[in-house]
Amino acid sequence: MTYSVWHRGLGITLDLTEADLGHPEYPRLLDEIYGNYQPDLLYCLEAHQDEGFVCPGFMAIRKVSGRPHAMHVAKGERPETKAESDLHKALRDYTAEVASGEGFRVARAEETEHGKQRRDVTVEGAGKQRLAYEIQLAAIAGGSVDERTRNARREGLTPLWLVNNENAIPIDRAPWARLNVQSWRDVTDRAALPVRGGVKHLHMSRCDWGNPVPCPQQGAGRCGGRHALWEPVRGLYYDDVIRRTATGELVSLYLPHPAGRRGWHMWVTPTDKEEFLEGRPEPIPGGSAAPGPGGPDMPTPGPDPEGAGVGVRTELTRARDDERPIDAALWHTEPGPSAFSRPFTVGEFVIPGDLVAARRTFTRALEHCEDIAAHLPLGADIAAGRAELTGDQRERLADARERCRRLAEEMHTHPWWRTVEDRHAAREALTYAATHDSAF
Repeated sequence: MTYSVWHRGLGITLDLTEADLGHPEYPRLLDEIYGNYQPDLLYCLEAHQDEGFVCPGFMAIRKVSGRPHAMHVAKGERPETKAESDLHKALRDYTAEVASGEGFRVARAEETEHGKQRRDVTVEGAGKQRLAYEIQLAAIAGGSVDERTRNARREGLTPLWLVNNENAIPIDRAPWARLNVQSWRDVTDRAALPVRGGVKHLHMSRCDWGNPVPCPQQGAGRCGGRHALWEPVRGLYYDDVIRRTATGELVSLYLPHPAGRRGWHMWVTPTDKEEFLEGRPEPIPGGSAAPGPGGPDMPTPGPDPEGAGVGVRTELTRARDDERPIDAALWHTEPGPSAFSRPFTVGEFVIPGDLVAARRTFTRALEHCEDIAAHLPLGADIAAGRAELTGDQRERLADARERCRRLAEEMHTHPWWRTVEDRHAAREALTYAATHDSAF
């Protein structure tokens, strides 16, 4: 039982100990939510972790001795899936027809006497590929997703939850794919069904000073190596996913979150998966977040560093499918060239190689900024009305200056400066090292 609840629809925290729930601007809010349970509306801000997922279920408001409190709802108290919508039927039929057309064995769902259905579509693919399609367009509780996913796996099936909402509960609770279709009329041909999320490809991002993001392993500077990123795949259509998952050209992969909260489920190529795991066993939801022997250590799950309320609010306010690349550097990193980390000795100073590289990049950024400024109209001409700066020129100059500022800030906050006494002499030594191929 809890008295602190997050209302996702309004984006506010409700205090159930207050008569107005802490929000006098919503005078009838308690009447609206009491006894009117809606999946995916209220979340707990206290007992919010369950095998890495935010909240084991949703919350419903009840009254004890006339006082409201919130209770967890692991599964829907009201039917989570009403009678099949026309869109649901259209996607189910499309899935079955595409799979059958590719020569795979297909079984469609049948209603039970209680009106509930088994899996929407089961596809027997090539080799050992067996998929269970769950077309989920209505709200559903996380506990129900977990149970149905476990049941599918027990039967040797890999679930594929098909959703059409960026905040759908199955996203990252199980293997999933997202379409943007909202009407059965749009389920016509492949061109109408591009895949918006759920499929990723492995990209190795170079960690040098051309990259605006600090090294994810060191937390600062650049290591010169290459770090793994899982980036969304574009240009795929739903029929591609049906075919490739059935043939094994796309396989599921689970990646734990380093902070111990919800991880990520994705569909990837077997080649990317093999390169990424580097011989390690594939993680399982609820298991250890550490990559294990042969790979870099990943932080183990621990308390939310932002605090129980702030951390979970951050999780709940962002879209489950935010379409951003997933930083996987703690799992897979290729070391950089030794020259990048080789220190430079100038007189009494031993200067880290990454700081020298940063100073060289800063010099090139300054030269680029000066080159842009040199090609701009003269100030006198602008003042006299004989010339003007275009929006594009202003933007290019502002971007160049911002990059110089960012690089200067990173250089000045490098931990090496705390080891020197004469900063002026150290700056001179750094400039010398950056302008010579070798320093001594």
